[in-house]
Amino acid sequence: MSPQEDEKLQHVDNPLAVMAPGERVLCHIERHPFGLIGVYFIAALLLVLLFAGVGILPHYVTSLTTQDKLYAFAGATLLAVVVLLYVYVTVIIYKGNRWIVTDDSITQITQTGLFQKQSSQLSLENLEDVTFEQGNMLQSMIGFGTLHVETAGEHSKFVFPYCPNPNKYAKEIIQAHEDFMAEHYQQASAAPPSTPTLNQQYPQAYVPPQATTPVPPPPSNDGPNDQY
Repeated sequence: MSPQEDEKLQHVDNPLAVMAPGERVLCHIERHPFGLIGVYFIAALLLVLLFAGVGILPHYVTSLTTQDKLYAFAGATLLAVVVLLYVYVTVIIYKGNRWIVTDDSITQITQTGLFQKQSSQLSLENLEDVTFEQGNMLQSMIGFGTLHVETAGEHSKFVFPYCPNPNKYAKEIIQAHEDFMAEHYQQASAAPPSTPTLNQQYPQAYVPPQATTPVPPPPSNDGPNDQY
């Protein structure tokens, strides 16, 4: 990865904003443009039919005045603006669905409306399985598919349809998980043993040594008797 691409990844908008110090963004997964082909095709078809109808209408309705033609053109323009606005909103919602993979976690952003967005995050420690599928020849030729991530947390499965190059991103996520586990295992192995601490509820009392006074020896009876 070039320094320019790495710098761009570090400025990816993460709505959860819970990245730890030193955490790096590894990849930013957005949906493949092929998912918008149907929207573009329908919009283009509507626009062609709309303006073609306005163009050929005077040939079939000869009684139209110039003012009627202007009204028809204005109506067609208004409908075209509505169609283009619909396409714009659809593209924003479509591209709003993405994954942000760091060296510590995976953030899934799900957007279902223009102002409806949901984000969830899982740690790479809880990662159990990563799979991808390309169900037909078209997906294999164009290069997109569905990426699945299964975890042990509350959100048991993350699903990302229209994932570009799913094989590549699946390998990157698996590699990130292996690096995460290896790093944390190494840190746990290098940690010093814990020092036992004194129970503060029943502290041990310190008893200083007692000073001893020398005891004089008893008087000896071997000497002369002073009483006679």
